Amino acid sequence: MKLARFSPPTAAALLVGLTTVIGPGAVDSYAASDIPLPIVHFSHMVVDAPHGHLFISGGASTDGILVTDLDGGNPTMISGEPGATGLALSDDGSALYAALPDQDAIAAINTENLTESARYGTGAGTHPDSLAVAGGTLWFGYGTAGVGGIGSVDGAGTVNLAGDSDSWAGPPLLATTPTPSGVLAAAVQTGDTSAFVTYRAEGGALTRQAARALPFPDLGDLAVTADGLHLAVSSSQNASIGRYRTSDLAVDGFFATAVPARSVAVAPDGTVAGGDDGLEAFPETGVGYYNDYEFGYPLSPAAHGVAWAPDESRLYGVAVDASGGTPTLHVARTPEIASVGLYGSATEPIAPGEAYSFRAGFDSPLSLRAGESMIPGTVRITRYDDADPDGVLIPDPTTTPANAADWFGAYHVAGTVPLTGPLSFRVDYSGSGHYGPAGQTFDIPVAKYAPTMTLTAPSAGDRAAPMTVTGHLTWPHAHVTTGAVHIVKTDLAHPSGYSLGTVPVAADGSFALHDTPQVGGANTYAFTYDGGTSYLPVTESAKVQVSRANPTLSVATDAKSYHSGATVKVTAHLGTTYNSRSVTLYDQPAGKSRTQLKSGKVDAHGNLVAYYKITRNTVFSAAFAGDYRHAPRTVTTSATLTPTVRTEMQWPLSTSRIGSTTYQVFYKSEVNMGFNLQVTPHQSGGCMSVYVEHYHSGAWHQVTSQSCVPLYSDDWYGYGRALKLFASNDHYRIRGHYTPPAKGAQTGSVWSQWIYLTVRPGSPS
Repeated sequence: MKLARFSPPTAAALLVGLTTVIGPGAVDSYAASDIPLPIVHFSHMVVDAPHGHLFISGGASTDGILVTDLDGGNPTMISGEPGATGLALSDDGSALYAALPDQDAIAAINTENLTESARYGTGAGTHPDSLAVAGGTLWFGYGTAGVGGIGSVDGAGTVNLAGDSDSWAGPPLLATTPTPSGVLAAAVQTGDTSAFVTYRAEGGALTRQAARALPFPDLGDLAVTADGLHLAVSSSQNASIGRYRTSDLAVDGFFATAVPARSVAVAPDGTVAGGDDGLEAFPETGVGYYNDYEFGYPLSPAAHGVAWAPDESRLYGVAVDASGGTPTLHVARTPEIASVGLYGSATEPIAPGEAYSFRAGFDSPLSLRAGESMIPGTVRITRYDDADPDGVLIPDPTTTPANAADWFGAYHVAGTVPLTGPLSFRVDYSGSGHYGPAGQTFDIPVAKYAPTMTLTAPSAGDRAAPMTVTGHLTWPHAHVTTGAVHIVKTDLAHPSGYSLGTVPVAADGSFALHDTPQVGGANTYAFTYDGGTSYLPVTESAKVQVSRANPTLSVATDAKSYHSGATVKVTAHLGTTYNSRSVTLYDQPAGKSRTQLKSGKVDAHGNLVAYYKITRNTVFSAAFAGDYRHAPRTVTTSATLTPTVRTEMQWPLSTSRIGSTTYQVFYKSEVNMGFNLQVTPHQSGGCMSVYVEHYHSGAWHQVTSQSCVPLYSDDWYGYGRALKLFASNDHYRIRGHYTPPAKGAQTGSVWSQWIYLTVRPGSPS
């Protein structure tokens, strides 16, 4: 279990370029592959560096002790050691002691030839298990659940089961210092707590130093610090960071990291290591750890599965699966070297020519020691840019001692961003003491600012007349003179645009274009500042409407009024133009959309003729789209559809010719006169008016009328008048007038012809 990782909280927001990198020392430390062990289960492990041996016992159901080289290779077995558990080396390293619980014995094995040299019986039912050599004597914890004790084997091979006067609730777990000393610690779990006793071992006897129940309900492992002054205890349910003093078993300070739950071991130099989720090494005091390694699922560290090489050059860890099988060895090299990460930060944003400040900081799981204000070792910072592509060493970077933002101190470099190309820094840390080397290149984001551009141009101008467009570039900071303004002009003659070249930019950012447009219509000027080497490009446009002459254009029909079905001749005439002689004729019948009638070039006389069969009032238009020097123009004319009127008189008895006019003759005995009119075509909403005139005093005079009466559904309208209202033998005439609807008329109005009549008294003879 780890209490802290050292990663400054402000670093993430300030990172530039690549982020934290693990130094080479840290990579080597935990890079070895996991090595499957050729045993079914794991129990204990001892490192015999002088003879190049790693001894591994497998516990119950095994028949020997596994021996490998210091890299976990070249495995062999010391056979005939059934159920070996606890292991210990003699003070001189000549003998390996192995507890054989099922044999009620302890075996002594020669570390030179790997053969058993002696076996010490401990008595029936003693089941020796945990071993430790302290004060020149081999001590062993023995017993079964409910009862146990500490025994000893002296140099003559004499076994003594009454090594101490304490009573134990089971076989105690023993521990001593990693190098020979007279300190011995023993512990056994007793329910919700564990009983601990510390001893002074001397002359084959134990002198109690302290005894106390400590709050460990699931005692995992036990180790004594290198100086013999403190205990490290592993427990899953009460992972402890506290150091327990061997003199009185009181808490006395704290380890740099909480002791892992499954196993714990101490190196001769005092470094602590343990296994919980993985393998981890940390200093006895201070804050943090050197590094850690996690076994892949389904493996987890085994109890008692951690051991140090005497020179601290290797750390060994064994992991097993959930059933305690599949033992796997991991060898960590240089385990006391902490990884170092580098991070860089810079003032942002920065642009070419601006001042910058670059800061290089450090990250590591291991904190500085008390009194240290900077991470130990040397730091080299090399700057790379276009001027120095091979790099130039920064001679004296400024340093800042460790603080809340930079927990390991920081190095600072200041300068000016180059006008062209990228900027980067290489930071190389040498490593020192327990910190591994590291190196990293940081690319500094050089932001190219986009200046703003404003243009001033006339909204309109005359063709072939000089005009000027002015512009101004504004930078968000003191700028360097670089780049040019390119102009592309688009007009009717060049819809894809063409280049007008470049214009110079004055020191204050101003520029101007002088042009004499030869093409009328919209002239669009696109100004693009290319940014040069230091800025982003920016583009703005200005549009000027250049005048064009108004062309002569007309449209006419061969008549103004037509009857339904007649063919209309439509003629458009175009006067002088520059580079276009095309005209389009359109027709738009009343109540319908406009459609194209004909389009094409006019003839040598400037005319374009089309023919159209008329069915209702129609508007004809001619359109000229314009050319380089003449503006677009549209003109219209109208043609009217005149309806046909059919008339008839009802009930005349004869006709009479009076002068050159034929009169319809009625007799008053007939009572009424009828006058019918039919209009073709007519439109709903149209109406008929009827007018009757009387000739007297040498002129015609209107005597009656009927105004705007709708026609019948069959297109007819009938008008009737009583004959008694007419003066006998006088002259009369009658006619009708059709009026189309006031809105949306599809035809014109129309008069019928006059019909003349006279009314005679009485009846015909």
